[in-house]
Amino acid sequence: MDETLILNLVGTFAFGLSGGILGVRKKMDLFGVLVLSIATGLGGGIIRDIILGHVPPTTLVDWRYLAAAGVAGLLVFFDFRQIVKWNRFVTAFDAAGLAIFTVTGTTIALAAQLNPVPAALLGMLTGIGGGALRDILAAEAPLVLRSEVYAVASLLGAIIITLANQAGVLGTPAEILAALATFVLRMVSVWRGWKIPIAHPSSR
Repeated sequence: MDETLILNLVGTFAFGLSGGILGVRKKMDLFGVLVLSIATGLGGGIIRDIILGHVPPTTLVDWRYLAAAGVAGLLVFFDFRQIVKWNRFVTAFDAAGLAIFTVTGTTIALAAQLNPVPAALLGMLTGIGGGALRDILAAEAPLVLRSEVYAVASLLGAIIITLANQAGVLGTPAEILAALATFVLRMVSVWRGWKIPIAHPSSR
């Protein structure tokens, strides 16, 4: 099992947990919780693969992705009381998924010969896609549109990967650095309450 696959499965599981937790909080049934877990875990990768022309998407071909997201959903549904004890880690699960998918999405985009800017944007889209789909299915405004430092954290990690690739030093150390940068920025922004400025339409 190669390194990219392991990272993707970990990210899928982490996002699956965040999707399942939101599903239980929305009082969904087992099917609804699983749909939210799977959509969150697989959404970003599916969007990336379709844009790159990799069809059918890898996450729909390899059963391990579906299993990782499904197990996360079942775990949350049947042991939610235990999971909510980890409430302070819910954001961490989401941030971990964001970081991992940003890194793997950007590296895959670069491997597909995309230029640095579109590769970084596609890496960001891979990172935020699953979370956005989760929120839409749960009838919530996507987190990425709520002035949170979310897409910006993802974009930071994607930029680090593209710069490392340009410098010819892309590898495990650079990927770890990019993932940590995304994760830390996201978590610190939540802890400190950092927000992206929002528009204030003037009344005339």
